[in-house]
Amino acid sequence: MATVYEFNYTGSEQSVTLKPGKYKLECWGASGGAFGVDTRTECAKGGYAKGEITLKEKTDLLICVGQSGFEKVPRDSSFTRSGYNGGGKGNGIGNSAFKWSSFGGGATDIRLPHGSTPWNDSKGLLSRILVAGGGGATKADVSNASQRSYLGGNGGGIIGGRGFSNDGNFSSGGTQYEGGVCGALVHSGSFGKGGGDSDVGGGGGWYGGAGETRYGAGGGSGYALTKDNYKPPGYIPTSEYYLENVVMTTGGNTTKADGYAKITLLQALPFLTVSSYNSTTATFKADHTDPTLLTKIEYFIDDVLKETITTDLASEKTINYTLEDNALHTLKIVVTDSTNATAEKVVSISKNIMPLENDATLQDITNKIKEMKDGLKSGKRSIINVLELKDIDASLNNTFVELSEKVKDYFDSADSFFQETNKGKELIANAIGLPATKENTFSELATYINENKAKIVDTLVKKQQLVTIEDPWEIIANIIKELYSVTYSYSTNSIIKQESFTSQIANSTYPPGGGGSVSNYTYWLGYTFLNDANKIKVHIDCHKDNTSGSGYNEIRINFKHTSNGKVINSFTCDQSNSIDKEITDIKKGDYFYFEYYVGGVIGKTYSCGANAKIYGVINYIK
Repeated sequence: MATVYEFNYTGSEQSVTLKPGKYKLECWGASGGAFGVDTRTECAKGGYAKGEITLKEKTDLLICVGQSGFEKVPRDSSFTRSGYNGGGKGNGIGNSAFKWSSFGGGATDIRLPHGSTPWNDSKGLLSRILVAGGGGATKADVSNASQRSYLGGNGGGIIGGRGFSNDGNFSSGGTQYEGGVCGALVHSGSFGKGGGDSDVGGGGGWYGGAGETRYGAGGGSGYALTKDNYKPPGYIPTSEYYLENVVMTTGGNTTKADGYAKITLLQALPFLTVSSYNSTTATFKADHTDPTLLTKIEYFIDDVLKETITTDLASEKTINYTLEDNALHTLKIVVTDSTNATAEKVVSISKNIMPLENDATLQDITNKIKEMKDGLKSGKRSIINVLELKDIDASLNNTFVELSEKVKDYFDSADSFFQETNKGKELIANAIGLPATKENTFSELATYINENKAKIVDTLVKKQQLVTIEDPWEIIANIIKELYSVTYSYSTNSIIKQESFTSQIANSTYPPGGGGSVSNYTYWLGYTFLNDANKIKVHIDCHKDNTSGSGYNEIRINFKHTSNGKVINSFTCDQSNSIDKEITDIKKGDYFYFEYYVGGVIGKTYSCGANAKIYGVINYIK
């Protein structure tokens, strides 16, 4: 079952102590008074305000619940209305039998404790974190249908509602920045209070609504403390009281005449109190909004876990520890619950300097100051010793500020060095390629380099190359360069290919002119390997001789240079012609094709390919 705290009107401040946790705070303002009514339902309504807050430690809050301005009594009786929590005073309206209160409704608010000052003191009003405005009163005869449009304004909400009069004017409600105003400024609302001392009073609120002499008064405004909203001069609550998930509704109190408030626990949280600590022990107590939800307590020295406690978690505990040197250390205690919510305390501890107890004497204070002085001097000497190890000039005559500047300069220089180093690592990693990355250490990058060198050397050895892992990279690179060069491994650098054959043509219809014929053809192909390994010179002679018979058989030679299966250079040498061509930009894997044609029909094709010896000795194929 959820934990809920409810607060009704009592005429005085009410208090509550909340354990750490997340809470929903709600306030409803009180209704204003009205003439001629029997119930509060026809009165101007109070406003509604809601916000959620997370409290990280035990917190005391005060609740002020506004009194309704509605009251009907016999004509000879006295009113009991007081306008508690800002309702503006009204003079009342009556007939021969009854009279009705015309007080404005009081605001309802939740605030921080403010000492012994009354609710309406400036200190109390400047301590409010959540406010719902009260409704304004009216002296219009609500039982008369013609006057029902002259009601008081509802309580806010961000802004209090307007009250209207029968002369066309209105009394404004309070806003976030000022009180409501009317024709007579003396009846205007103010911070925390509705305008009054008139026929009808304005509603109380963050700022009160204006009172009125002619029918309806203005309602008071509401308020919820957030990071971004208005905070008047002298405002007391700090950021730890900021509210979330705020809702503000003008006229939101539809159930009661008086105001009321409610606080609901949304999430239980752990909390922790450290009662004492010194250089060897600390005493503390963990607790929880619901103690059964505690799961463990841990304590750390300089962020190193020393112990985990899992039993008897809600009882006071004393832990013991040993400090190995005179330096300043941190003690951190963390308590955790079943939802993994945590509370922690961090204190500084030292063998030399510890906090004074609450009942310390003047002599204790004097001794502590001397102890602190000696400790600071010792600390300065330690800093100087470290700086000297880094070849940084420093002495006891330097102030701590000067020493800190020297330390800063050293680290700035170190930062620059490390930035350059990281750039170097990135360049090396990019040169190596994956899996090496700039996140690798230099040692890891060196391992990648050595492993790759070993693989390269192993491959070269298998190719009958005289190389070892100890050889410098320059020697290895030269060997690789030579092996990767395109090489033509003929015994001479000039190759001549001759092809001669006799063609017997017996078909009476071919060649054109018919009759058949016998012809002898001779083709000469020459290609010379130039000094540049990426070039060859091609010479082709294409002619017919030793001819007998007659006919029209044409001879020619086609040349093609291909790369990756695509023709990138080609030419044709026709009958009785010769061609000299220099073929350039030859790459490993390229091929040359020489096609011999007789009468348009391919006789033979020769090809040769350009390859590198790194894949084995592969010669041109003739």
